[in-house]
Amino acid sequence: MKRLIKLLALILTGLGTVNAQNFTISGKILDKNNPIVGATIFLSETKQGTITDENGSFIMKNVAKGSYTVKVSCTGYLSKEILVTINGDTNMSDILLQEDFLRLEEVVITATRNEILRKDAPIICSVLDDKIFNATQSIVLSEGLSFQPALRVENNCQNCGFNGLRMNGLEGAYSQILIDGRPIFNSLQGVYGLEQIPANMIERVEVVRSGGSALYGSSAVAGTVNVITKEPKKNSTYLNTNQAFINGTTPDQTYMIGTDFVTEDNNAGVSINGFSRNRKPWDLNDDGFSEMGQMKATSVSLKAFYKPSELSKITFNGFNIYEFRRGGNKFDRPFHQADITESTTHNILNGGLTYEQYTTNKNHKFSTYLNYQTLDRNSYYGAGGDINAYGNSKDNSLVGGFQYTGKLGKFAGGPHTLVSGFEYNLNNLQDDAPSYDRFINQTASQFGFYLQDVWEIGKKVNVLLGGRLDRHNLVGKPVLSPRVNIGYKITPNLQYRVGYARGFRAPQVFDEDLHVTQVNGGGTVIRNAGNLTPEYSNAYSTSIDFYKYYSNWSVGFTMDGFYTQLSNVFILEEQGVEGNGDLLLERRNGYGANVLGLTINPKIQYKNKLSLQLGLTLQKSEYDEAVQWSETVNNTSKRFFRTPNQYGFYVVSWSATKSLTLNLSGVYTGGMLVQHYAGYITDDVLEATPSFFENNFKINFSPKLKGNLGISFNAGIQNFTNSYQKDFDLGINRDSGYIYGPGRPRTFFVGMSIKI
Repeated sequence: MKRLIKLLALILTGLGTVNAQNFTISGKILDKNNPIVGATIFLSETKQGTITDENGSFIMKNVAKGSYTVKVSCTGYLSKEILVTINGDTNMSDILLQEDFLRLEEVVITATRNEILRKDAPIICSVLDDKIFNATQSIVLSEGLSFQPALRVENNCQNCGFNGLRMNGLEGAYSQILIDGRPIFNSLQGVYGLEQIPANMIERVEVVRSGGSALYGSSAVAGTVNVITKEPKKNSTYLNTNQAFINGTTPDQTYMIGTDFVTEDNNAGVSINGFSRNRKPWDLNDDGFSEMGQMKATSVSLKAFYKPSELSKITFNGFNIYEFRRGGNKFDRPFHQADITESTTHNILNGGLTYEQYTTNKNHKFSTYLNYQTLDRNSYYGAGGDINAYGNSKDNSLVGGFQYTGKLGKFAGGPHTLVSGFEYNLNNLQDDAPSYDRFINQTASQFGFYLQDVWEIGKKVNVLLGGRLDRHNLVGKPVLSPRVNIGYKITPNLQYRVGYARGFRAPQVFDEDLHVTQVNGGGTVIRNAGNLTPEYSNAYSTSIDFYKYYSNWSVGFTMDGFYTQLSNVFILEEQGVEGNGDLLLERRNGYGANVLGLTINPKIQYKNKLSLQLGLTLQKSEYDEAVQWSETVNNTSKRFFRTPNQYGFYVVSWSATKSLTLNLSGVYTGGMLVQHYAGYITDDVLEATPSFFENNFKINFSPKLKGNLGISFNAGIQNFTNSYQKDFDLGINRDSGYIYGPGRPRTFFVGMSIKI
C-alpha cells in the first residue's frame, strides 16, 4: 500500500509539473516590410506585456497554457487583437499594423489629464507631430502651430519679431502653454517663447480648445497647448540642417542634432537634442530698418527615465535656451548709437522631476512632480540714442504637485476613472526698464485643487465632470472653475460632443506688457489700472466627429462650434503721451465680450501615397462696447483688433515613389482691423487689412540605403506666391507694431537629414 501511495504521488507531481509548465510567445511587428520599434504586446487576460526591440521583434516568457487575446498597439498605428491558444512555445510570425492616419487610437493626456485614446476622449484633442513639422518645414513651435484647427500665430513687431498665438479668436494671454503638462511657460517667456522652442525638442503637441481652467488653472480660457518633449524609444542618432534664404538673399541657417539611448531591458533611457540658428536681418523697402530682425539661438534639451520596477518610473526633463535677437537699424553699432534698436538676450534654464507609481493591479496611479525654471533677459527698447533704454528682467517659476488617477470599477451604469490632485505655482517677476519708468516686482502664487470623474455609460456615452478650486494671491477670493463634457457615439464611426467650462484671468502682468513697441521715435508702454479686477469667462463648445477606415481610404471630418462669453474683459485704452514722449496704454476692465465661431477640419488619405488635411475657421469676436483705443479716433466698431473673421490652413503630401515625397501647404488669413499709430503717418488710423494666402512647396528625396543608415535631401519655397504686407511704415518715426499677415516673404530653402 505504501509503495502504491508513493507511486501515485509521483504521477500526480509529474502531472502538476506538466500543467505548471510555462511557454514563450514570440513574433515580429512590421509596417509593411519595416520593423516597428517600441510596439506594445499585451495579454488582456493576465496583463503580461512586453515591447518590440530595434528589429521589431518581441518575446514574452512565462506564459501558461491556455487561450489568450494578444493586443498589439503602437503610437501612430491601429491596434490589433489576435486570439491565440498556447500549448507550447508559439511563434506568431509577422504581424502587420496599419498606419492610424486619423490618430484615433493615439493616447492623449491633455484632454482629461490622464491617458485616454483620442477617439474616446469626451473633448476634442488635436495633435501636432513630426509629420506636420516635416511636411511644412517648420523648425520651431510657432511655425507648426499655424497648421492646427482654430489656431493662428500672429506677428506683432516689425523690429524684434514678437509673436503671439490666437486660439478660438482670443489673443495669447487667454491660452495656457504647458511643457510636459506643467504650467511653467511664464509671462516673460510668452513674449518670444513660441519661437524659442525648436521642433527637434518636441515629441508632439496636444491642443485642447475651449475652456480648460477646470484642469490647468488661470489663463486656460481659450484652450491649452501642451508641448510634450521627446522621450527616448530606441538607440538612434540624427543630424539635420536647413539653409533658408529670405527673399532669396538673406540667410537663415539652422542645425539640429540629437541622440537617443535605451537599455536592452527598456528600464532606462536618455534623449539629448541640440539646436542652433543664425538669421541675418532683412529689410524689405531699403529704408535701412529691418522688417525681420537678426537672431542667434542655441538650445539643448534632455529627457531621461529610469524604471526602478515594473510598476514605477522616474522621469527627468530639462532644457537650456539661449537667444539673442535685434531689430531696427545700424546693426554694426552699439544699441544706443542706432536710430532704433529693439533687442533682447534670453538665458532660460528649466528642469523637472516626476515620479510615478502604480499599484500591483495597475488600476491606481500616484504621481508627484516638481519643476523649476529661471529666465534672465537683458533688453534694449529705445530710439534716438537713448542711453537709459537698457533693461533687465528676471523671472523665476516653481511648479509642484501631486495627482491620483484611479479606475474605480463599475457603478451607476458604467466604469469611472477618477483624477484628483493639487498643484502649486509660484512666479516672481522683476522687470527694470528705467527709460520707461517701469519697475515691476510681482509675485504671483496660485494653489489649485482639482477633482474630475470620467464616467463611461455603456459603450456609447462618456461624461466628464470636474472642477478646480484656485486660491490666487492677486484675486481676492477663491475661484471655482467647473467643467462638464459629454461624448456620445451615435455610431461606431460618428461621435457628438458638447461641453462647458468656466475660467478666469488674474489682474497681473501679461506678456505684451513686457515688450515696448517703438512708435514715432518713442516707446509704447502698457500699465495695469490700479482698480483692475479679475476677468471671467463662460465657454461652450459642441462638435460632430466622423471617421472611418476603408480598404484603401481613411476619411475623417470634424466640425466644431465654440462660444465664449467674457465679463470684466481686459481692454487697452490710450492715456496720452507721458513727459518723456512715450505713449501710455492702460489695461482696464470693460463690460464684456463675445466670441463665437465654427471650425471645419476634414482629413483624407489614400493608402500611404496621398494625404490631405485642412482647417477653416469662421468666427466673430466683438466687445459689448467699442474700445476707444486712440484719443484722436472715434472708434465705432466693436470688433476685436488683429482678429480676422476667417482663417485656415491645408497640408497635402504625395509619395510619388518610395523615395520621393512632394508636400504642399498653406495658411490663409482673412482681413482684420489693425491699429496704426501716428508717426510716419500724420494721425492715428484704424486700418482694414487685405487677406493673405501663404503657400509652401517642399520636395523630399530619401534614397534607400543598406543597414540602419538613412539620409534624405529636401528643397522648397515657403510663401512662393510672396503674399506679404506691402505698406510698412518707413524710417525712424514708423509704428513698428503696424505689422500683420504672414511672418515671412518668399523664402527658398535646402536641407539634409542623416539618421543612424
